[in-house]
Amino acid sequence: MFITPSPMRTGVIAAASLAALAIAACGDSEDKQAGAPATSSDAQGSIVYEKELGPDTQLFIARPDGTGERRLTRVDGNALHPDWSPDGKRIAFHIEHTNAKPHPYCSIALINADGSGLTDLADRRRGCDGSPSFTPDGRRIVFGTFDDVKDVEGIASMDVSGADRRRIPTPWRAGVAAPLTSPDGKWVTFVRLMGEEGARNSLFAMRPDGSQLHRLTPPSWAIGDKYDWSADGKLIVVTTHAHFVRPGESANVVTIHPDGTVATRITRFTGKRKSGFAGSFSPDGKRIILRLERGETYGLATVDRDGRNLRAPTRFSTDQRSYIDWGAR
Repeated sequence: MFITPSPMRTGVIAAASLAALAIAACGDSEDKQAGAPATSSDAQGSIVYEKELGPDTQLFIARPDGTGERRLTRVDGNALHPDWSPDGKRIAFHIEHTNAKPHPYCSIALINADGSGLTDLADRRRGCDGSPSFTPDGRRIVFGTFDDVKDVEGIASMDVSGADRRRIPTPWRAGVAAPLTSPDGKWVTFVRLMGEEGARNSLFAMRPDGSQLHRLTPPSWAIGDKYDWSADGKLIVVTTHAHFVRPGESANVVTIHPDGTVATRITRFTGKRKSGFAGSFSPDGKRIILRLERGETYGLATVDRDGRNLRAPTRFSTDQRSYIDWGAR
């Protein structure tokens, strides 16, 4: 059994894509928005993302406008769910060892931003450790874990060497994924996987010891498991209807406050012809990178955290860049 790495692939992972975006807060036409120039915050650092290469998925790095792409990983299997370290020097991700014998498994790995120093933190060749993210101080990694012997999924943390593994208790034996730590370190958020094909996925929050567990988004939002906290801890960006479980509806990007109240509807697509998917906040928290889709073509866009000033710097292509994370320079 594998922890679902991302809702951004076809079926389970809805592809990110470039669309002309209708932002409710702006009154501009799609063409005017797409032609807007890049801002200084676009040059803060690089983005890392998954991209399918035939039967496998590997990680790539590029500028936030999609240019300067270079391949980061060449693992045997799939490299998934990347997360930048706070200092921008390393990336955590997980590897699906699809060809491992006697059974496939997945493990957390680290790699330097230049592609060197790949370190597999596997403590066993079974089950699945996945969906890693760094704590704000960069000293630990929180991740989803599946014990195939006990048949239990959960959330855990470890130091960056793979040692000092600690379980974070939840009430469930399965259906928890994509943990993130809030910028102040006081909360751990995660996606509760519910319903067929993510039809009722919700975002939850709890203290790092598992206490004060509560729901942030309603099941009807059917969120994706790629989301992000802003650097100031005031906003969380999520994707609603990420798995297209309701025919004819588009996926859209929304920011919420940490108490779960809606802050801004970033996109307002309808009719499924266009959809928007949350990537992550820029390192300074002022902008958001989006995965947008128009038909069978895909690309990138960035937008202010209030939904204004869309920048759509890449052209439509058949490349599906997904699970995009924006790291510090």
